[in-house]
Amino acid sequence: MGLFSRRKSPESVARAQALAIDDFWHWWRTTGARETAEAIDDRAPERITDAVSKRVHAIDGALSWELAAGAEAADGGSRHVLVVTPEGDPALRAVARRWLLAAPEPDATWEYGDSRRATAPDGRLTLGVGGARIDVARATIAARVEGPVVDVTVHHPDFADLDEDVRRLAAFLMLDATIGETEVELWVREIGTTTVPPLDPVPLPGLRSVVRQLREQYTDADGGPTWVLLHGVRHDGTPLVASTQVPLKAVTAPHFDTHAGVVVPYTDQTPEGLPGPDGLAELRRFEDHLAGRLEGCGRLVAHETSGGTRLLHFYVDGTTPAVEQLEAAVVGWSQGRVRVQAEHDPGWSGVQHLRV
Repeated sequence: MGLFSRRKSPESVARAQALAIDDFWHWWRTTGARETAEAIDDRAPERITDAVSKRVHAIDGALSWELAAGAEAADGGSRHVLVVTPEGDPALRAVARRWLLAAPEPDATWEYGDSRRATAPDGRLTLGVGGARIDVARATIAARVEGPVVDVTVHHPDFADLDEDVRRLAAFLMLDATIGETEVELWVREIGTTTVPPLDPVPLPGLRSVVRQLREQYTDADGGPTWVLLHGVRHDGTPLVASTQVPLKAVTAPHFDTHAGVVVPYTDQTPEGLPGPDGLAELRRFEDHLAGRLEGCGRLVAHETSGGTRLLHFYVDGTTPAVEQLEAAVVGWSQGRVRVQAEHDPGWSGVQHLRV
């Protein structure tokens, strides 16, 4: 390491990852898919482990991968599933999604994912965790719903014999197996464990119905996030109105890893500093104009309005010229100078204060 070594920029990391993703899929298309399927059919998956690990870790050493059984081709699915997962790390969600976006079309043999699927929705599974064998069917939960999220406390009779770290790991793995990794990230806020049975215990698979109800309430007909309106007051007493998508989570579009805050002044104001009718219509047209310029490389996820200024929260794909497209698109605004401030933010921390 040089005396004046410096950290790699997000741009240089993304370029290296893109090359490694291309290399992975070139290998997969030429020999990897066939060799991996043959190893599974021969009940010798260890034969392919090193080859897959080498190429996945070339993308990022912290990524994980696994093979799982898919639906039968006769049911419209594939025999096998290859999953590359960021293991819940926000910094890795984008590269895992870019790996998936570059994947071949699913066929009768293979399909692909960037998060663990619900492998045991009925709870019939035995986990090996920390040297213990845990029968998931014996787990129960206490669940508390608050708005669009649920807090879950997991109990298992064997937890009394396990360290807290092992209990927590087991709880996370149980939830992933029951509802899937993406659903956990979207809807579950807190995961706790207890050695004492809940007063009103619910079998672990009962969490599926809780999550289904949240999904039905907080996603639209196309499965996308809904929007809610929030009202508040700034520390100086100025009224503030915010609109935000729900759920406001990076997992809804993990490859949009760059926060682009667009600060828009407006002149048509009410006495409280909020937009008047004409100003509100102009702001909405301007938002649509900016979103259209992104051409699918980003989305507006929230905005805050107060004191003659609207802050638009866009998240965009940092490997594309999306930020430059926004900067070019704002110059036509006639009510003041619009500023665009961009920052690499794979965990969407820039809108954390707007989550409900």
